This record gives sequence, structure tokens and C-alpha cells, in this order.
Amino acid sequence: MSLAGDFDLAGRDQWMELVEQVLRGAPFDKKLVGTTYDGIRIQPLYTGADHAGDSGVPGVAPFTRGGRVVGGAWQVRQAHSRATGNRAILDDLGGGADAIELHIDGETSREELHDLLDGVPSTVSIMLAPGSEAAIWHLVDLWDSRGVARDEALGGFGMDPLDPAVAEAAANTLNRNYRNVLVAVVNGARLADQGASEAQELAGSLADGVAYLRACEQAGLDLAPAADRLEFRYAAGVDQFLTIAKFRAARRLWARVTQACGINPAAQRQHAVTSGAMMTRRDPWVNMIRTTVACFAAAAGGADAITVSPYDSAIGVPDPLGLRIARNTQLLLRDESHIHEVIDPSGGSYYIESLTDALTSTAWGLFQELEAGASLSERIDAAHEARSRDVATRRLPLTGVSEFPDLDEPPVDRPLVAPDPGLRRLAEPFEALRDSAEASPSRPTAFLASLGPIAVHTARTAFSANLLAAGGIDAVGGDGFDTPEEAASAWTASGTPIAVVCSSDDMYQEHAADAVAALKEAGCGFVLLAGRPNDRCGADGYIHMGCDALAALQAIHDRLGL
Repeated sequence: MSLAGDFDLAGRDQWMELVEQVLRGAPFDKKLVGTTYDGIRIQPLYTGADHAGDSGVPGVAPFTRGGRVVGGAWQVRQAHSRATGNRAILDDLGGGADAIELHIDGETSREELHDLLDGVPSTVSIMLAPGSEAAIWHLVDLWDSRGVARDEALGGFGMDPLDPAVAEAAANTLNRNYRNVLVAVVNGARLADQGASEAQELAGSLADGVAYLRACEQAGLDLAPAADRLEFRYAAGVDQFLTIAKFRAARRLWARVTQACGINPAAQRQHAVTSGAMMTRRDPWVNMIRTTVACFAAAAGGADAITVSPYDSAIGVPDPLGLRIARNTQLLLRDESHIHEVIDPSGGSYYIESLTDALTSTAWGLFQELEAGASLSERIDAAHEARSRDVATRRLPLTGVSEFPDLDEPPVDRPLVAPDPGLRRLAEPFEALRDSAEASPSRPTAFLASLGPIAVHTARTAFSANLLAAGGIDAVGGDGFDTPEEAASAWTASGTPIAVVCSSDDMYQEHAADAVAALKEAGCGFVLLAGRPNDRCGADGYIHMGCDALAALQAIHDRLGL
């Protein structure tokens, strides 16, 4: 007997009838359909009809990592550098990390690398991060000096797949029987840090992977073992479902490439790193939530290794607490939540399957264009600009930065590191305004000229105070005034040069123009109105849901001389 046997089957038509009753004439596409930065439409409801069903079986290759079985966990790979030092590396390993990713910028010496890895067991995988090629032969020397057999050495060289020497390095690792050492890293996460969309990151990484295979082929290498020396590095972000679909789509795309090259089976090695672009310096504790979501999505998407950034990494050198929480984020998800014990957990979800299909198709089309000579950088710039517009208008809110900022948050000081020129953090424009405001001898303020009782003005009063705080400006007033003249008098006593009129649309019809006029007659040289633009009220500017908050805050900063 079916549990649903007593119920009539409901179809999409019946669902749409109910939706239309709720929308009351509002356009369905505008209210309920979203769009990714690749132009992929996100529907509010998915059924089996939305999934083509010809892309493979959930729970088997290419949706799972090579050789993955129930109980097969991902590798907890923690990032370290000269700045974090040997003690932090040993603490991470002692606390449960499986592998170390070393970021060595510029030249290094044999002694420096040996000191940095002093006490690290030979059973620990040591991966050199992209850009750390200067340490390759020092790492080989380390293995040799410790008597590590070549077929037991664990790690990777992190070479750029476009490096002319990468094919030679691949040949060396194969000829010397470094069977567990990876040669090159396709750094898709770098594209994401520059602002690439998900399909752009996938297409760009696919192009780099193909370039590596071509170089190996020209060097006369067998492509199957050469491909096994390659790792793909992808960014994991706060959009949980899009991240899961991206990792699944990446495996499908690489399987298609390697199949065309005659390589079978063709498992893609995936290393997930939490997105650098999403990290914030302001209210950095929120980064713990961001990285937890990203880590979960990468694990559910089937990543072979995951690196979680410490919550304070955007500020400077992480402290022991930041490193420990980053490590424990993974350990809790892996060892207590047991995510890894479910193979392809999102497989079979109509939404995830449809999104995977769409990403695969979009990325493959872009990859073909790149192969034909199209420019990826221009497309990345366009995607970054679109995302930046959404940040500026707070359509893409940044908690603790553009939304719900805390002007009294305690400072988090860390030893500074050189900024990454290739990283475009989304929070930077708002953080720059906060920095500018805090450089002022006293905290800048703006007066909230709220009209009417609290039930009338509170929505826009709270909205205005929140927006002002995102620019480092403290809101004063906002008590609610019975008349425009009372508001103007209170503004005069506040001593601030800025005023924001806050109330309801009904109140504005009768009092907006009078309130603006009263404030200006009292000497206020810059009056904003919280609401949609209204040419009849005479305000100098308007702030409202969907407005360019960055531009509005910059105008206030300019007026305050910040």
C-alpha cells in the first residue's frame, strides 16, 4: 500500500494555479526565477521533466571521485606559509590535518624549507601551492635526506600547467617512480578570485588541463599516467547548491576531455579551497559561517581534498584560533557529521542534476570558444562587474559589511601580509569606506529626521541606520517627530551636517517636501530622503531598497570631507 495512495496526484499546472493566486498578477519570472552570472535560470520548482536524464547515473563516475567508496573521506589539507611557521604546521597535524599546502612566495633555501617542515612525518602529504615552484627541488631534497623512498613520497609540486617545463617535470616524476607526487595544478580558484563565474572557472580550468595534456603528448608521454599527475583546484563559495553542481560538472567535463584523448578511466583529482573573494576583514567572525557552508558544499560535491581558510586570513597572518577553527570545521563535517559516508549525496536531486547539466553545457560551449581563440579575461571582468553591481546595490548582501554592520565591533589585529594582486574581494569597496570614516578624528554622523509615530517610520529609520553604518557613519536621532519643524530643530541641536528624512509613503505625500524645506531653512546643506526618488520634495538624494548604496555612501563621505 502506498503512503500517498489516498491523495490525488498534483501536477505542475495545479501548483501554478496556487502560485498565481499568491503572486496576484506579479510576473512569475521576475518574482520567482533567479539568474546566475552565467545566465542560467534558477526555477523555484524542479521535477523529473527538467532533467535530461542522459548525463550518467548519480553515485557513480563521473560524479564521484576516483576510487571513492563508502567511508572514503576527503583529505583535510591546511594552508601554511613562512608567516605561520613550523609550530603552526605541527599543531595542525597534531590536531587532525592530513596534509599541508605550503605557500612559498619568491625564492627560498634548502635550510628554510627544512626548518619549516622540521618534525613533519614522512607520511604527511606536502603539497606546494601554485606559485611555489622555487621550492620544488628543496622538497625533493627533503625527501631524499630523510630516506623517503620515491614510491612512498607524498605531495605535489604545484606547477602551472602552462609552464614550458611542466612536461619535463611530469616525465621526471614518472621516470623516477614518484607515483604519489602530483606535478601540476590547474588553478581554477585563481579565476574565481578574479571574479569568474562558475562556468568561466570551469571552462578556463578545462583549457589549462588540455594545454597540459598537449604538452605531455608532445613530450612523448603516455597520457594516462601523465593525467594522473594533475590536480584541479576549484573555489568553494557560499552558494551551496551552485558549488555542489560545479564540482559535479567539473568531473563530467574532464571525463569528456580525457575520453576524447583515449584515457579511460578518467577520474579528476579535485582540491577545493574556500573562496578568497567572499572573505571579509570587517566582522570577520561571519567568515566562519561562510567557510562552513563552502566546506560542506565541496564535500557534498565530492572534492578529494579541501582547504578551509581561517576566518582572519583576509586581515593578515592567521592566529592559532583561526587555524584551529579552520581545521575543526572540516573535522566536524567529516568525523562527526559523516558527510563522506554518503556517495554523491546530491545525486538524483532534480535541482542539482538540472544545475549540473546547465553548468556542464555552458562551460563546454565557452571552452570551445576559448579553444577557438576567444578571450577569457574580458568575460571574467564582465562577470566581476555584474557581481560588484549586486554588492553595491546590496542585492548580494555581505553580512557584517554591507548589511548589519557593527560600528562598535572590536578590532582584530594580525601581522600584515602583502595583498594578493589577483584577488578581488567583494567586501573591499565597503571596507574602504569604513576605513575612511574611522580615519576621521571623530566618528562621522548623520541625523535621522523621522516623521510620525514609531509604527510609521521605523522600517525606513532602521533601513537608513543600517545603510549609513555600512559606510562607517553613525545614525543619530530617529526618535520620531510630530512636525517638520520639530525635526529641523532637533537636527540643529545634533551638530551633524547630514539629514535623512524617514517615514512612510503616506506621510511623505503630505509632509516630505515640508520636512526637506524645514531642514534646509535650518541650514542643513545635504538632505536625503529614505524612499523612491520624488522630484517634488526637493531632497538632494534618495536611499531605498535596490539603490546603489556604495554611490550614496560615497556622496555622504564627500559631503563630510572624509
